[in-house]
Amino acid sequence: MYKIKNTFIIALTLAFTLVISCKDLDELNINPNGVDPDNADPNLLMATVITGVSKTIVSLGYGDIAGAMQHTQKDGWSGGHNDYDWDVNSKSWRGYYDILRNVEEFYNKSVDLEYSFQAGVGLVMRAYTFGLIADLWGDAPYSAALNGAAGGAENLKPVYDSQSDIYMGILDDLEDANTLFSQPQESFTTIDPTQDVLYGGDVQKWRQFANSLALRYYMRLSEKEPATAQAGISMITSSPNTYPLITDAGNDANVNYIGSSPDDSWPNNTVFDKSTSGGYLRTKMCATLVDALQALGDPRLSVWANKIEIPLVLDPALPDDSDQIIDGIRYIAQ
Repeated sequence: MYKIKNTFIIALTLAFTLVISCKDLDELNINPNGVDPDNADPNLLMATVITGVSKTIVSLGYGDIAGAMQHTQKDGWSGGHNDYDWDVNSKSWRGYYDILRNVEEFYNKSVDLEYSFQAGVGLVMRAYTFGLIADLWGDAPYSAALNGAAGGAENLKPVYDSQSDIYMGILDDLEDANTLFSQPQESFTTIDPTQDVLYGGDVQKWRQFANSLALRYYMRLSEKEPATAQAGISMITSSPNTYPLITDAGNDANVNYIGSSPDDSWPNNTVFDKSTSGGYLRTKMCATLVDALQALGDPRLSVWANKIEIPLVLDPALPDDSDQIIDGIRYIAQ
């Protein structure tokens, strides 16, 4: 009887498993409370795309590359920052391609729905992100990138494109963006200004941004492809009506931090980083940068950092444990 009961349970379990296995896993994993990607408004992804790229830019200027450039140094737990001691995974391009997958989804959805403004924004963000990859790594997956979901070895291990080919592809995207943005503001009826955290839906400012980026990448090509660069720069600078540029600092591509939580605040700040072992107190300006700014009388030094209230001098001539302040300077035995 015991064996018959066990056999019945096993048979019932197998039957149930077979029924479940016949169902598509995509159906089982649908969130009933989520937004169907097929019906989602691309405007809802715009802010994610823009802020993702923006935070990546800040991390370059404030993270370990700032240490490698000797702009900043850390006074503790400084391995990667001061000593270039990092591994492949911590400094890979994985995060950049994660951003690009969002950008590609945003762009493709915009094209499908014929949202020309959003499609132009997608082209600019794609160009900007691939430009960062080319600037940092040189040759990289580009033309065959972002196809991993399709499967196949060629998509899971895409070929590398040359740095120059990536720049040329970027310039093509920015040219297309300029064309999309060339229509009058009132012709764009699908803009949600609240989701455009960069320019609030101002098409002309996006157009200026696209063409200013194009100048940047023509300059990148100028040493290796001088004829191409010269032709592109002349084309843009000689036709301000066709290729408007950013000429006012107020129109720079800046996304302000809200400052209401650690995720939307400046990376190191006293509000959310009060610990004495936190980044705010550990990160200092490097003497290499300070000395250069002081030699040039550069006023940006006072913007970057506060002046030291009590300068510190390590003096090997002082007796052990000596620590005294003379004329506003603190002298400590070395």
